[in-house]
Parts: sequence; structure tokens; C-alpha cells
Amino acid sequence: MTSTSQTGNFDEKPPVKIEEYDKSIRQFCGAYEEMFKLSHCCLRARLPTYAKVLVAGAGTGMEISEFAPLNPGWSFCGVDPSADMLALAGKKIFEKKLVNEIELRKGYVDDLKDEEVFDGATCILVMHFLKDDGTKLELLKSICKRLKHGAPFVLIDGFGEPGSADFEEIKTSWKHYPVIHGVPGETVENAFNDVILKMVQFVPESRILELLGMAGFTRVFKYYSGFLYGGWMGYKT
Repeated sequence: MTSTSQTGNFDEKPPVKIEEYDKSIRQFCGAYEEMFKLSHCCLRARLPTYAKVLVAGAGTGMEISEFAPLNPGWSFCGVDPSADMLALAGKKIFEKKLVNEIELRKGYVDDLKDEEVFDGATCILVMHFLKDDGTKLELLKSICKRLKHGAPFVLIDGFGEPGSADFEEIKTSWKHYPVIHGVPGETVENAFNDVILKMVQFVPESRILELLGMAGFTRVFKYYSGFLYGGWMGYKT
């Protein structure tokens, strides 16, 4: 579900089995479906009836499945390096009989032609897999480059400072979310230790805001916060 060429291969080394992703993410990620509903509202309030939307890290097609039915005039370009996840997205889109113009591309945002421009974009639960060694910024710049001036962009990403008192307090609460959804405690501990805390590259919220500004986004505001995930919206300058 990543969108830059410097990330891992989700087909070769998925954090969970691809066919189990949709179930697992709902068990572990608090308010998963609400994240997309709120992101949809942010875009819907700002995009016209006919708009071209870039989905960076399309994954199993959650954004398209959520946004498309209520916006038949929107077209979508979903980009993701995982062929297996895009196959699930394609199946979901087919089953929903969506009338929108939808294109799923295996690859990265950088692979898009420079002349391809969009009216809006999303990057949901993607950037947190990238290290803050220039790779996070590279992704944001790549998205910004392909937006029209003034276009809205929504980002949902992990944030926080691992080891800090606040981070540990929130993490303790977060672990109970999958438990109350029926996941055994031992499985939860293993998932946090072996997957979440190793794969998710948390950075402080201040750093996310800094990266957005450096990439070319302005008027950024926060529209969502749940455990160690936040949602921000900004506009291409």
C-alpha cells in the first residue's frame, strides 16, 4: 500500500496475508472506516461535481469504494506497487458496479507522467511505512507535483514519539482496541512487537506539518485524531 519506489514489497513481504488485510486492519486500526468517511467529507466539500482524484497507495480500494458511489462525476487513478492488493481493489470495484472512470496502476506516483494533473489527492495509511530520511518528503513532493494549484490533499498517517510518556500511554490504550474486537491478547502483543512498532515509522506531528509545508502544501488543518493516527488536509500552493 505504498507509493514510492524506496519502500518494501508488499507482495513478497506483506505484514499480514493480503487476503486478510481488510479484516485485520479493521481489528487493529481504531475507527478505520470512519477515517475514510471523514476524508471523503473533506474532499467532497471542496471538489466540483466532476473531478479527477489521485489515490496514492490505493491498496485494496477503500478510498475508491467509499468516495465513488456518492460522486459519480469523479474519476480515480489509484496507484500502488502491490499487484495482489490492486487485484482485491479491482474485485471490490467490480462487485460494487461503480460507474466512475477508474484506473488502477501498479507502480508509484513517480511513474505518472508529468502532464497528468489532478483536482485532489489522498494518501491514507501509506506514508508511515517510509523512513524520515528524505523518503517521506519525496512522496509528498511527488503527490504535490501532480496536483493543480489550490487542489486539496488529505493525509492520514501515524504520528508520535516512540518512548515518550504520551506515546506509551496511548499505545497501552490502543492495544485494547483489537482485544475488544476478539483478537487474543498474545496475538495483539506479537502484532505490536513484530509488525506495528517495527514497520510504522512514527514521527511527531510537528514533523508531519513541517514535511507538508516543505512539499508545497499550505493552509493545513487537522481533521482527525485516533490513538496514534492523525488526519490533515492542506492545499497545493
